[in-house]
Amino acid sequence: MTVSIQMTSNEKELKRKMSIFQRKHLPEATANALNAIAVKVVNAERAQLQKKLDRPKPFTIKSIFYFKAKPRDLAALVFIKDIAAKYLHYPLSGDDEQTGTRKLVPVVDEQKLLDKFGNIKGLRQKSTQNKKGRFMTKDYLFESTTNGTKLLAVWKQTIKHNKFMDFFKIGFGLIKKNYDKELDKQIKIAIRK
Repeated sequence: MTVSIQMTSNEKELKRKMSIFQRKHLPEATANALNAIAVKVVNAERAQLQKKLDRPKPFTIKSIFYFKAKPRDLAALVFIKDIAAKYLHYPLSGDDEQTGTRKLVPVVDEQKLLDKFGNIKGLRQKSTQNKKGRFMTKDYLFESTTNGTKLLAVWKQTIKHNKFMDFFKIGFGLIKKNYDKELDKQIKIAIRK
C-alpha cells in the first residue's frame, strides 16, 4: 500500500532569487524536508496502529516504512511492507474479506487459546485442536470443560471489518501542515552552509 503525493512549488522563481551557491543546495534542502516529513508520517501512522489495533505485534507496527528522498530524486515514499499490507488492507479499508479458504476466528479472548497479541496459538503448526480436551467439527473449535463444552473459535469464509483509521488522511494532513515550514527550515540551514 503506497501513498503517492505530488506537490507543486514556485521553485523556478525561488531559484532566480537565490545565488548560485544557494541554488546548489536547494535540492538537498528539499530532500531533507521531504525526509523529515516522511518520518513524521511514519511515526504518526505507527502510533495510530498501536492505538487502534488490539495488541498488534511489533512486526505489524514496524511494517510502516519509508524510502528516503535524495537531491537527484525528490520523492519520499511512505508504504506498508507487502506482508503486512495483505492483512492490514481490510481493516484499513473497511472492506469485507473474502478469504477464499476458511479462516479460524476466535470467539473468546482466552489466554489458553490466544497469544499475548490476541492471535490463536499454534495455528501455523496446525496444533490448535491437538491440545487436550479440544476438538473440531466442520465449522467450530470446541473445548471440553468440567462444566460442559465451550466454543472457542469459528471457521469463516467472509470476515467483516470496520475501518479503524484513515491511513491516507493522516499522511496527507501531516504533509499539508508541515511541508512549507519544513522546507523553509531546511532552506535556511542550506543558506547558512
